[in-house]
Amino acid sequence: MLLKILRYLRGYVRFTVVGRFPERFLNIALHNRLRIWDVERSSGTLSACMYMRDYRSVRHYARKAGVRLRLTEKKGLPRLLSRYSDRSGLIFGAAAFVITIFVMSLFVWSIDVTGLSTISESELRQMLKENGVYVGAFLPAIDDSTVSRSVMLSDPRVGWMAVNVTGSYISVEIKEESPSPEVEDLSKPCNVKARRDGRIIRVEAQQGRCDLKEGSGVVEGQVIVSGVLEDQLGGLRLVHAKASVIAETTYHADFTIPKTMTVYHPTGEVKDRLSADLFGLDLPLTIGGVHTVDHLSDEIVESPAPLDVTLPISLNTRRVYALEELEKSLDYNSAKELLLKESRLYELFTLAPCTVLKRDYDFTATDDGFKLSVDYTCSEDIAVQDGIGTQ
Repeated sequence: MLLKILRYLRGYVRFTVVGRFPERFLNIALHNRLRIWDVERSSGTLSACMYMRDYRSVRHYARKAGVRLRLTEKKGLPRLLSRYSDRSGLIFGAAAFVITIFVMSLFVWSIDVTGLSTISESELRQMLKENGVYVGAFLPAIDDSTVSRSVMLSDPRVGWMAVNVTGSYISVEIKEESPSPEVEDLSKPCNVKARRDGRIIRVEAQQGRCDLKEGSGVVEGQVIVSGVLEDQLGGLRLVHAKASVIAETTYHADFTIPKTMTVYHPTGEVKDRLSADLFGLDLPLTIGGVHTVDHLSDEIVESPAPLDVTLPISLNTRRVYALEELEKSLDYNSAKELLLKESRLYELFTLAPCTVLKRDYDFTATDDGFKLSVDYTCSEDIAVQDGIGTQ
């Protein structure tokens, strides 16, 4: 098979030998190291194949043998190129296409990431880019095992990662590291104290002695469940006290807002900025922008995927909205609405471990603006363990 390919690339001819002694011609040709193959004899003539270059210099051997040569067929790549020699643009285009496809196959076209949970995809893609894996990266320079090891060492959240290269496509699979559970040392004696002031709703003691009743008030640092127990003989022993103490607690928060505040309002000026991403290279297609420094923008990325094959090309449309500064005066109702929203955010973040039972609002207008004071009544677990003899 390889020999046939080599003969096709060099080009060869099939010819016939006419005369009384065609075998003599073959002997002379072979004696002069000319390669001849596929020899066939039929009806007093002999046909064979020879390289095109050799056939051009074989005429004097035919005269010496007293035979005539007749060319019957030309085959091979040189014959094909000569046939389309007047269409050099077609040949050049085909060659350029083959070379382009070959060169493009040496780069990363797309990257797919699976297995993410707490790590964002943008974070992981940034870590991959720092290790040489990104759209447009040179494939032969990527060592998948080195990249996996480097990312796992740089971020402890990544417990396992595999980088699979298939052609110009890379799939990244990860498994995030599960946090190791805290192992409680049950051999260490301790008390359960109050983490903050409150009124006890209920105490669920798994181990230790609790002398307080439901409804009792406690202050921060007070022992609720003792780790010091007395046995039947009057002796003392230390245990690891453990309990859940649900108590009613209170929080106070103040929120203020000025009577006049600066807001940003769209001017109505919108500008679309187009760019093309080719192998990670950003190519701007439009220039210019909005005529204000302050603006908002959103971006739409369109990536062609014919036959479900993702191409390393995308058209990005970034729409920019111009903004202007406006001074807005707040009235009683609008200020109250904004302050109530701020108090809800305070509950969401600061009071997240608690269950809010009651809210007492006090909304007042001051010389500088408006003020909202809120007293929260909550229920929460105020138990905290404190080792005996560690003070």
